[in-house]
Amino acid sequence: MAATLRPFVYLAGGIAALFGRTMEQETLAQISAALNAGSTNYSVFLRLYEVQPVHPVDSDALVQMALGTGAELGGIEQIQPELVWPTVKDALLYAGDAGAGPSDLVLKSGKFRSLIDLLGEQIHAMVKGSTMIESFWLRSGHPAYPVFCDFALIFRHEEGAAIFIGASSD
Repeated sequence: MAATLRPFVYLAGGIAALFGRTMEQETLAQISAALNAGSTNYSVFLRLYEVQPVHPVDSDALVQMALGTGAELGGIEQIQPELVWPTVKDALLYAGDAGAGPSDLVLKSGKFRSLIDLLGEQIHAMVKGSTMIESFWLRSGHPAYPVFCDFALIFRHEEGAAIFIGASSD
């Protein structure tokens, strides 16, 4: 009996260098920790998933390979490469309000700004190596449910895809 080929999926740890990308899960962890420290009714989730399907697949299948079969797309569209970093940066620099949000001291700190700059460089490298980038939202199965605000991106490459999700909740 022939073996059935299955997709290769993992939560990227260390340097996510599959397909030549350089986004570091550790950078995402440090940004999340900084935003969560001293926050008020605010929790941040940042994850990068790598998917190496056994054949070309549609975006819905890529998302389900990474997040599980309970993940259901609510909508998806291509995003222009020059809009990727501003979308992510604006979400990460969200100041919140008096009832919920990250610490103002964190947002203004040099260490946090350095992490944001580093992530910007890493995202620019991913954008440069992508054949197509899509922005999507999940109707169900979000890994950080409940979600107040989020972004979700698929970076497609010849060999597979990377799915980058960021979310905040209160």
